[in-house]
Amino acid sequence: MFEVIGRGRVRAVRDGVVEVRLPLARVGAGVAIDTPDRTIGGRVEAIAGEVAIVAPFGSIDGVRAGSAVRGDPRALQFDAQPPPAAQRAAIDALLWTSVRAIDGLLTVGRGARIGIFGPPGTGKSSLLRAIVSNAAADAVVVAAVGERGREAREWQEAGSARTTIVCATGDRPAARRVRAAHEAFARADGLRSRGLHVLLLFDSLARYAGALRELAVAQGQPVGRGGFPASVFARLARTIEIAGATRAGSVTLIATVLDDDDARDPIGEAARSLLDGHVVLSRHLAQSGHFPAIDVLASVSRTMAPVTSAAHGADASLVREALAWLERTRDARSLGLSVADARGERILAARERIQAFLRQDDRPAAGVAADLHLLAELLR
Repeated sequence: MFEVIGRGRVRAVRDGVVEVRLPLARVGAGVAIDTPDRTIGGRVEAIAGEVAIVAPFGSIDGVRAGSAVRGDPRALQFDAQPPPAAQRAAIDALLWTSVRAIDGLLTVGRGARIGIFGPPGTGKSSLLRAIVSNAAADAVVVAAVGERGREAREWQEAGSARTTIVCATGDRPAARRVRAAHEAFARADGLRSRGLHVLLLFDSLARYAGALRELAVAQGQPVGRGGFPASVFARLARTIEIAGATRAGSVTLIATVLDDDDARDPIGEAARSLLDGHVVLSRHLAQSGHFPAIDVLASVSRTMAPVTSAAHGADASLVREALAWLERTRDARSLGLSVADARGERILAARERIQAFLRQDDRPAAGVAADLHLLAELLR
């Protein structure tokens, strides 16, 4: 049944949005634009008097002034709301990602929101594809937003029977890219409501924010820091908040975030404030062939302590301290200076074992705690 927002006509088409004379429209309503060849779904993004600004989900080829517009809630069949605070549950169980550096030193809690930060070429998408294959989740949803066609194909090949892939390549309209992100969250939310523990892999938050910016600028919204209208940050926060643990199930979000070490990047800064942890990828490690190129010392998981044992936490602290010592003494050691006391000698003797632990291989995720403990014993 069509939503009761009346019927109207297209008034103008500009900058990827459609102006519609639709007196009863409301922001957030779904609409259908009829052309002689097809019907295009869309969402009302703004209203100015009797004129509604509609973001179409498909190409606007064929739309002209006078094209018929009507309410159609089916255009918004994939919409999810953040769960109320009363329905939230504590994050008290871990989620094995199958990536040893993360599971051992940056353990992810089931229902956490984690960002993978790194500049181009550091393996963000490759790391996500490694996780999708073996992560301990009931179901996996992949959101490939703004991807190149080749990368979208790689996601399809990496999927399995438990994986749902929602994709909108970079050539699709901004509204369709935004819609793909919302559809992925809605699918994950629906699976969570059935009692499942869902892993949602999102690639990428930066391209999603870029699509939101395109829509906001086309609507005439003023831009602020970094060229992004304020509404982008509000919608980014609302979308991320859909993930989490509830009394029914959980949605664990692992999202990539482009990070060029630019302190002026507002999206990276906003993402850090909204997420429960940051996995930072290093260009230097990536160029040296180290996979995954995780800079452990620059990374953090705020959900690690509640979901790991005291012994696991103590072992991880020892390894992180060893990594910090190696980093702190790097220059002196490169000059041939003696910097090692008894503790330093133990760290240097275990250095290759530490690097081997941080590199990915085919060892099962369930053995990470045991491997970490053996490594820690060498450092004690």
